Amino acid sequence: MLIVLLGAAALYVKDRILLSPHDAYYSALLRENLKTIAERWRMDAQESLASPLPISLPYSERRLLEADYLQPVTFAFDLKMDELIQVTIFPSINTHADVFVDVFYSRDALTEPIRIGSMDAEEQQLRIAAEYTGRYLVRIQPAHSARGLMDIAITSPLRYGFPVDTARENAVQSLFGTDRDGGARKHEGIDIFAPRGTPVIAAEAGQVMRVGDTPRGGKNVWVGGDQRSFYYAHLDSIAVSPGDHVIRGQVLGTVGNTGNAVTTNPHLHFGIYKFAQGAVDPLPLVGRKKSVTIYTSPPVELAPRWLSITTDKANLRSGNSLKTSVATALMRAELLQVDSVAGDWLRVTTGNGTKGFIARHLTEMPSESIVTLTENYVAFYLPDDTAPVVGNFSAGDKLPTLGRFGSFVWIKMPGGVYAWAKVAPQATPTLD
Repeated sequence: MLIVLLGAAALYVKDRILLSPHDAYYSALLRENLKTIAERWRMDAQESLASPLPISLPYSERRLLEADYLQPVTFAFDLKMDELIQVTIFPSINTHADVFVDVFYSRDALTEPIRIGSMDAEEQQLRIAAEYTGRYLVRIQPAHSARGLMDIAITSPLRYGFPVDTARENAVQSLFGTDRDGGARKHEGIDIFAPRGTPVIAAEAGQVMRVGDTPRGGKNVWVGGDQRSFYYAHLDSIAVSPGDHVIRGQVLGTVGNTGNAVTTNPHLHFGIYKFAQGAVDPLPLVGRKKSVTIYTSPPVELAPRWLSITTDKANLRSGNSLKTSVATALMRAELLQVDSVAGDWLRVTTGNGTKGFIARHLTEMPSESIVTLTENYVAFYLPDDTAPVVGNFSAGDKLPTLGRFGSFVWIKMPGGVYAWAKVAPQATPTLD
């Protein structure tokens, strides 16, 4: 009995600690004798990771979770070192869905992704700092039994607070890496201009390591925290002492032009030094002005599951922007499976399996036309020949159709039920 209990405990620890929530769920499906479902679920996850969709941040979408449309999706985007990745899931009321979120890093599109973080299925937010500059992937996969409505937001909030209590639009006027002393050194921070006496505030919590007055930095404060040192220089006055513990937003002093800034207008020189790596660019981490960085998803309406192209030709794009590449051209009346709504864009799948984004205004509800069936067809519940069979079509039947999706035609059966008939590539039923 003891051996059995130890074995069960080891399995629990493996699932909960050594495995990600995604892997643990796969293991749970196997233990429940759902091997076919488990293998398909894992295969879908691998295929999604291998073909991510590029997005620009912030990104949000609304997705309907239905029994037959629970495919995972992987999004790709670029970040600089130390920038934040934040993934938030907003399930609607009466939604019953475990959703598995995994974040991966790859140096470029040719590098094998490495998982760097996961979100528990019961949680709603995951925040991870980018340790390297490069390509990041977020894979989102609902459980096989998920049902309901879900909003997804992927953002990159500012990591630290703005260090000067000013809302001036043009406060940052000297950037990281510019030449100093005739090119003898580089600027290891940013300069934030504000009137003399404007409060200088802690960008992050920490402990005051030292305060000083030096020929170059003038009156200055060093704060250690978050595996970094934060340097505040050219102060007019100092409000803290060595050893003090400060919280984010606490006043450290006031803006001035002491040290080698005596010939310039009052400003704060702000630097961030990462332990064992040296100076890093503060601008992507604090922004250009003091502002609220909470992201609110734009309101969107769900789209019907099936839409068709309303123009003679429309571009399916790799990402949710006109700046992204064209994946393929779509023709008028071509059917699209709508996977989610992303603002003014739809994330869709075409009949040949290509995934991408299309502007919503280029789509419309499919219109019916009458077809004459040229041979007998099996009626499938979905455009998939492994889907349940719901009936049969007979040669000579004249039935309404809403269009073609890959090798399937969407046909309205007697009684008003729609089903899918699989036809040969060149054997589209005759339009009357």
